[in-house]
Amino acid sequence: MSSVNLDYEEKRNFIRMFVDATVSITDPETGQTFEGDSKNLSGDGVMFTTNQDFKENQKLNVDIRSEQSKLSPLSAEFEVVRTKSIGNGRYEVAGRISRVR
Repeated sequence: MSSVNLDYEEKRNFIRMFVDATVSITDPETGQTFEGDSKNLSGDGVMFTTNQDFKENQKLNVDIRSEQSKLSPLSAEFEVVRTKSIGNGRYEVAGRISRVR
């Protein structure tokens, strides 16, 4: 007998997929680039960790490339929804994909 709750209703528009990949982050205003590590990806968002503290509503370009050959690279325009300090000079950055390039 399964213990899965069949009454569960997903609150998100898309399921999150956990992805172990490098994220290249570019600030289009300054041209500065940063590196990060992806945590998860969904149909309309990305979460990654990095050493850079980005601001809410900041626009960025992100390129996600996985070491696994099964996953195609993703290049997108991204808007920061939240940034959270996770210690040791690292930040967890979550945001919305506004356009795939």
